[in-house]
Amino acid sequence: MKEVRKMGRQELEKIQLALRQNFDAIVKAQNEIKNKLIVYSDGKNLKGDEIVGWLGEIYAKILFDGKLVEDSNEHDVETKNGMKISVKTRKGFGNGWNKTGAIPKIEGSDCPTHLMFVHLNDDYSIERIWLYPWEELLQAGRFKVHMVRGNKRSFIFRVSVRTDEKYLIYRGK
Repeated sequence: MKEVRKMGRQELEKIQLALRQNFDAIVKAQNEIKNKLIVYSDGKNLKGDEIVGWLGEIYAKILFDGKLVEDSNEHDVETKNGMKISVKTRKGFGNGWNKTGAIPKIEGSDCPTHLMFVHLNDDYSIERIWLYPWEELLQAGRFKVHMVRGNKRSFIFRVSVRTDEKYLIYRGK
């Protein structure tokens, strides 16, 4: 292992100590949020530190009176009327807020019927929610190949605030 500068190590430990109380507060708050959301999770494991993602999935379940499904599915929520909704959620207004994370596959019988995009403000309140029919996105060529180091990794989708008004289903206050 490479030798670390003594001054660098001390500075690192100083920062850690200075932030400890803040980190403890974040962990406590996140655990409290997770425990409140678990009530709505239909037994699905809310994994990781993904408050943004958890909120999007729970909001979809509530909006459509649906049920969360296991991560082995290509979608996140199933409804009583047969909708299979993949939920993508982003927070804030930084560069790329309107772009989804990886979408592994876009065609096949196990693909979602809808894509719901939830945009949260920096304070986690809902800014807007769009609901797109999957087939319309597919036919319009809205799913774009996501390349990583020259290899096709997955697909992504971008919300267009200007042209996607007809898909908007919720606007925050």
